[in-house]
Amino acid sequence: MPPPQPPIATALADPLREGAITVVRTLRAAGFQALFAGGCVRDRFLGLAPKDYDIATDAVPEAVIGLFEKSIPVGVQFGVVRVIVAGLEYEVATFRAEADYSDGRRPDSVRWADAEADVMRRDFTINGLLEDPLAPGGSEVLDFVGGRADLAARVIRAIGDARERFLEDHLRLLRCVRFAARMHFAIDPATWDATCELAPLITRVSPERIGDELDRIFTQGNQARGLAHLSATGLAVQVLPELSDADHFERAQERLGHLGACDAILGWGVVLFEVPTAIEGMALRLRWSRARLRDLTEAVASAHEVARWSTLTLASQKRAARRATFGAALTIAGCAGHRHDELLARSAATAWSPADLRPPPLLTGHDLKGAGHGAGPRFKHALEALETAQLEGRATTVETAWGVVDAALRDLL
Repeated sequence: MPPPQPPIATALADPLREGAITVVRTLRAAGFQALFAGGCVRDRFLGLAPKDYDIATDAVPEAVIGLFEKSIPVGVQFGVVRVIVAGLEYEVATFRAEADYSDGRRPDSVRWADAEADVMRRDFTINGLLEDPLAPGGSEVLDFVGGRADLAARVIRAIGDARERFLEDHLRLLRCVRFAARMHFAIDPATWDATCELAPLITRVSPERIGDELDRIFTQGNQARGLAHLSATGLAVQVLPELSDADHFERAQERLGHLGACDAILGWGVVLFEVPTAIEGMALRLRWSRARLRDLTEAVASAHEVARWSTLTLASQKRAARRATFGAALTIAGCAGHRHDELLARSAATAWSPADLRPPPLLTGHDLKGAGHGAGPRFKHALEALETAQLEGRATTVETAWGVVDAALRDLL
């Protein structure tokens, strides 16, 4: 007996969905077919609020552009137009069939087709559902590939031949792992086997797209499961060579088991806690921004300080606590097993006021210059020594501040 078919989740009206329905109504009024497609249909089955709505239609791009006041032709050659309704964006794509994928990412040729052919070019059955939001009774789902049954059975299954789907678009190898981890679904055996066989092909995908998928795996929840799938399929060897040491990999998986949905700095920080020297190389390989490299490096370094919190000087503790990434550092250290020090650090940081963390300087560079001290390394050393003394409560007046500065300068003679 086939598994029971879950009813599509009902949800209160929201501006995003209402705007999507407006797009469908506009296309229908002009005589075209129009249906919700892909992830938005899947997420409603899972009781989740879709983050975006894609609309599939038999209207060609030129017709779509002509129907809406605001539109952006982001991929006309692939039938894709971005439509703006009430300030919200919706991707409208013409039903299409595709052929030949010489670069392992995009089709070499596209032809307009019908709804069923459009579904057959997609990746996984759970992403192959179409919804008519204007059907009598509220909505109707079109399922050409058994997506509803796979949602009920909690299975990730490629549409048609898994090997063909992955050869068409190598990024689907990582998407398979991501969906399975995020939704805690099993992977169909044939789809799993194809993923393992073709894992080396993932290196042909652009570093940015690989990085984007890894970001999602490490931030959307069930991250430990995602890392385990990356390892078991052979994808980890290709996309995370920095974690090639089996012990590091096992402990990274254990740390992720303590983490829920989070941002990228926190997710990657937990993964790379034991290998901070690998961060810069990974940033270059995945083409991360300088801001991400800076924040991740700082968060991991701060996490190591949290891990030995009770051994730090008061000044070092306060300098750590005032960094923008300190919140992430606390969680990273806790996930790494340093729960006691994490709690000590949280308690201390809660007790400190902004003035405790950044006390107004008792003396400035202008004061030192006025006393005849020239700018340079000695000058910087003296001011840093003064800030340390203020953070630790050893300098509270101008007089004691000059004593700290004079002592610091004598140390350099």
